[in-house]
Amino acid sequence: MGSEEDGVSNDIIRIADELCKIPLMGKISSLNVSVAAGVMMYEVIRQRN
Repeated sequence: MGSEEDGVSNDIIRIADELCKIPLMGKISSLNVSVAAGVMMYEVIRQRN
């Protein structure tokens, strides 16, 4: 998870195994990192069940 303003650094992106994005609708430009982490964890659990 990266900062709201800058996202994930290029160094981390280069060593990552997977990249993912949360689609946003409307005029929202970013999510609080704790909300984004919760959305990602929810989706991981949803796909495993």
